[in-house]
Amino acid sequence: MESDTVYSLEVFHATKSFNDNEVLHDVNFNIKPGEVHGLVGQNGAGKSTLMKIINGVYTKDKGEIYVRGKRADYDSPKAASQYSIGMVFQEFSLIPSMTVAQNIFLSHEPRNGLLTDDAVANKRAAQIFDELEVIIDPHALVENLPVGEQQIVEIAKALSRNASILIMDEPTASLTSNEIESLFTIIRKLKKEGISIIFVSHHLNEVMDICDRITVLRDGKIVLSDITSTLTIEQVIAEMVGKKLAEKERHKKAIDLENPLLEIDRLGLGSKYRNIDLKLFQGEIVGIAGVMGSGRSEILKSIYGILKPDSGRFKMRGKTVSIRNPSDAIKNGIIYVPEDRRNNGVILGQSLYMNILLPVWKRITTALLINDRKGRKMAGSFSEDLHIKATSIDQLMEHLSGGNQQKAVFAKCLAVEPTVMLLDDPTVGVDIGTKKEIANIIRMVAERGNGVILVSSEMEELLELCDRILILRQGEIIEELKDVKNVTEEFLLHIVQRKGNSIEQ
Repeated sequence: MESDTVYSLEVFHATKSFNDNEVLHDVNFNIKPGEVHGLVGQNGAGKSTLMKIINGVYTKDKGEIYVRGKRADYDSPKAASQYSIGMVFQEFSLIPSMTVAQNIFLSHEPRNGLLTDDAVANKRAAQIFDELEVIIDPHALVENLPVGEQQIVEIAKALSRNASILIMDEPTASLTSNEIESLFTIIRKLKKEGISIIFVSHHLNEVMDICDRITVLRDGKIVLSDITSTLTIEQVIAEMVGKKLAEKERHKKAIDLENPLLEIDRLGLGSKYRNIDLKLFQGEIVGIAGVMGSGRSEILKSIYGILKPDSGRFKMRGKTVSIRNPSDAIKNGIIYVPEDRRNNGVILGQSLYMNILLPVWKRITTALLINDRKGRKMAGSFSEDLHIKATSIDQLMEHLSGGNQQKAVFAKCLAVEPTVMLLDDPTVGVDIGTKKEIANIIRMVAERGNGVILVSSEMEELLELCDRILILRQGEIIEELKDVKNVTEEFLLHIVQRKGNSIEQ
């Protein structure tokens, strides 16, 4: 592919659909040697899909990829690595019980005959860390390393395969400020060595700081791509959001502001979050807006008893309650819909019927015998009410679409008849039609006099559904937006991204 500019990677006309849902449309993307290229966009914009195509996780429906001017055809991460492409995923791929060196050279270990040569692996790992100018013991177990050092081990793992094109997916999401600065030092060093880095992040301040160029994806299309020095964070946000209707349809409902369903007083958990005060009233939907790593998911997990806070207390209907685990939460009428439905929300090898009734078996069991007729009626009713598309309630969950799996999670939670529902990015990865259906389910839950706490990465979703929105930054609630109907999506995204610990309205 001839060009006046030398690119380490070029993507032409990349298109990708899942079923009938086109998530990437005619995308052109490139990166130069020694360049840090930021890729941003709201959830569902197509960022992850594009990165997974470049890394070989997904195959494109249409389009071409060129590496250093030559066409590259591959269909797996292993094949992509032959073109010097490596990816550092947001969720680390390290094995905690193995050493640093063993993780770095996993699946391509140095060998002495038929045996793995640990001495050589340790030496090579030490050489990589010397080049990165960091001190990490190759003999150390990964489980004993802080998160920041684990991130560096992930980078070293990619570099051990001679990656010259490095994709970083939300690399700072779990890092402290000092760890982020250390990571940026490494990125700048790699840049000087001619390595191309694609930097995917929701943290726009960091993108503006570390990236030479920024590309914005919206609804599967590139809407902006320019040199960072010519852009402002406001311009980037405006392109991420796009033109929206000035006023959104809002469903008004009566909210009882006299007696809170749930009260949280000065909740804290190490460096994750601190001094969290929150009241949730009947019929109310309270949103939490914050970037990844702000502590938003950890707050929900603490309310549900998955994580144990260091300080604070809970009250349900004015009475202090102890929530030590999810069972305690459920007994107090609290239920949780996790973000990662495949790993935490459903049992893929079981039927829709079994999944919906999982938390309420005791209710349909008499003398140790399950009342199958009652159970099937209940599961069928929820399946019908929530418009779950399945051949029958006996269909395995793994054969349902992502959107229908998520609606099944809601059915399972509603079967408990909760008072408070905790939702962690409930529409992530589902199509627009399913999003609308889930939005209606959330409204229905609140209209029945229950309370909902909604964490979402999508500002539009928060504004459409919530009565109040709490702004969370670095583990602290810095602002409460009460007059949500007059808040624009662009403004909300801006205050979530803004530096500092206070905002002005």
